[in-house]
Amino acid sequence: MRTPGYDLIGDIHGHYAKLVNLLETLGYERREGETHGWFHPEGRRVIFLGDYIDRGPKVREVLLEVRAMVEAGDALAIMGNHEYNAILYQMEDGEGGFLRPRIEKNIRQHAATLAAFEGRSGEWEEWIA
Repeated sequence: MRTPGYDLIGDIHGHYAKLVNLLETLGYERREGETHGWFHPEGRRVIFLGDYIDRGPKVREVLLEVRAMVEAGDALAIMGNHEYNAILYQMEDGEGGFLRPRIEKNIRQHAATLAAFEGRSGEWEEWIA
C-alpha cells in the first residue's frame, strides 16, 4: 500500500496567484463551493514552511488560503521569520517602543502586509495573536 506524500511550499510572500498556480500544477483541486481551500485527490498534503507575508500584493488572500487548508486537514503550517518579525513589530517593548524597532528597513518590509489589512485592524490583531 502506498502512503500519500507531502508537498513542501515556502516563501510565498503574498504572491497569491503564484500559490494558486503551484497548487494546480501539483494536482490540488479547489474545495467545491469554497472560496478558499484545496485538497489533493490522492491524499497528498502541503507542509507550508512559512514566510506567507510581506512583499506581494495579496498577503491576506495567502493567509486565508493557508488557514483554510490547515483547518481542513489538507496542510500543516509553520511560522517563518517574516511572521515572527511581524509579531515583534506589533508588540510593545515596555519602554515606549516595539520589540521590532520601527526603523526605515522594518517599516518598508512590513508595508505590503500592513496595507493588506488597512481598515481591518481587528482581523490583523487576530492574525498576530
